[in-house]
Amino acid sequence: MVEIETKYKIGTRRFGLINWIGTWTLYKKEVLRFLAVWIQTIFSPIITSLLFLLVLSLAIGSERGEVLGYSFIYFLAPGLIAMQVIQQAFSHSASSFMIKKIDGSIVDLLYAPLSPGEVTLAIIFSAITRSFMIAIISIIIFYFIIDLKIHNPYILFLFTFLSSLILGAMGMIAGLWAESLITWQQLQILLLFHFLFFQEPFIQ
Repeated sequence: MVEIETKYKIGTRRFGLINWIGTWTLYKKEVLRFLAVWIQTIFSPIITSLLFLLVLSLAIGSERGEVLGYSFIYFLAPGLIAMQVIQQAFSHSASSFMIKKIDGSIVDLLYAPLSPGEVTLAIIFSAITRSFMIAIISIIIFYFIIDLKIHNPYILFLFTFLSSLILGAMGMIAGLWAESLITWQQLQILLLFHFLFFQEPFIQ
């Protein structure tokens, strides 16, 4: 009996304050997950923004006056990019947990030697990575269409990071709370909060 108790004694944590290897591994796994379906996760949001830009510019045309001293099309483009940045950050975190719950692989995450904080860190930063990739590609594509100019790259980086961080965290809460696909569909209403992040554009 003594040997059994000694053999199966619960070990102590040997990773230090943060399990950086495990956190990096989960982060890399999440990044590779959305890169594996890049047409859906990267390409599709960009096409959606371009279609919004095309439809609204054709529907309104030159009849719309200036907004805050800028033409309507220049004012609209940064908002479309920001919309995709925060929507995809939310969707990434929420869908990550929903997929694991549906296919039963959530136990693999629970069994891993990772604390809740480390899991949260990896998931949210993978959502931020996805948002930044969409933002960078969108800015490059929009530049060839309407000649965007970045006046303050530091504020642009800060707002992109903070907005994707907040929506990524909200997506985690939604994914943990949702228990079925019906609840998941109801949670999509949280995306309506994206208008709270629309501020005066920093890209003109």
